[in-house]
Amino acid sequence: MSNYTGYRCPVCGKAFAPGDDVVVCPDCGTPHHRECYRSLGRCAQEDKHAAGEQWSPAPSPEDIPAAGGQATLICPRCGSHNPAGNIFCQVCGHQLTAGQVPGQPVPPPPGPQQGYRPFGQEEAPRQDQGFGPGAAGCGGTPQWFRNIFPELGDDQELAPGVTNRDVCYYVGPNSFVFLLRFQRLLQPGFKISVNWSAFFFSFFYCFYRKMYKLGALLLAIVAGSMVPVFWAAYPLFAEIWAEYGTLTMDALYALSSPAAQQFASAAMLFRTVSLLVSLFCGFFFNSLYCRRACQEIRTVRETGHFSSGSPEYRYALAHRGGVNLNAVLVAVCTLMVFYIIGCVGLTYQLM
Repeated sequence: MSNYTGYRCPVCGKAFAPGDDVVVCPDCGTPHHRECYRSLGRCAQEDKHAAGEQWSPAPSPEDIPAAGGQATLICPRCGSHNPAGNIFCQVCGHQLTAGQVPGQPVPPPPGPQQGYRPFGQEEAPRQDQGFGPGAAGCGGTPQWFRNIFPELGDDQELAPGVTNRDVCYYVGPNSFVFLLRFQRLLQPGFKISVNWSAFFFSFFYCFYRKMYKLGALLLAIVAGSMVPVFWAAYPLFAEIWAEYGTLTMDALYALSSPAAQQFASAAMLFRTVSLLVSLFCGFFFNSLYCRRACQEIRTVRETGHFSSGSPEYRYALAHRGGVNLNAVLVAVCTLMVFYIIGCVGLTYQLM
């Protein structure tokens, strides 16, 4: 007999406990307490029989506490179950305490909402089953992706010591997109892959994907190219101020002097460097990110004190990879501070 411990009887709403006398509707498979079924005289979901709907266990008994068992907390980000005392999710690292009450069991919802699905519809994949929509750390890989690329199995090695599942946990959001890019990049002779997000956001995207060293280097290059602009702006603005008594765009365009030409050359240098950095990110970010992902995954495998596939292993990969919006904000603030310092220094020189 199947184990219905933890699920709820649709008649009385009580969770089935070990040893309960449970009967199952022969038409839709809905479990009932025997006494509840006899008192009602029919299946509680009889109105769904005409539509051919069947009862399905969602979530499964493995994922919910047994009646009277230890309480769990459900992660609002990845949906995984955690012990009641946890502060952070053991799978994705999301904080669990906000808006949740520890110490209360998390049974499946009672009544018709409990695991019902239309007849013939496939059961939704459970968390950790491949690249399913609820797979922790997989960034929500859609069903169509698995249908189009069935050859990308979970445990298939993308590189020595690196499986597709590991890449999925490490990359996080849009993992299926990067998985395809990595497959192509690791083929012999294929080293260039276009990333439009990296092209348009340049070094900011490096910080977003936790490529901190690369992002800092490119940020320093762009910031350094701004120095000649400020350096050439001082004699130009001083000349405009002396001739026109004000600093306006009309005066800037009307002035034709060596200082103006020097400023135009410095501005052209800045635009060229910025464009080159964007092109570099757009064409080579995927390759560098693939190399880093493989190195980080191998490091976690070799130095981690936990087995591959365990929640701790998945958390370590998600913690090392994923995205970081705070780093992007820091990069934006750094560039703004550099620009403000340049403007303040230029204004001070003109006063």
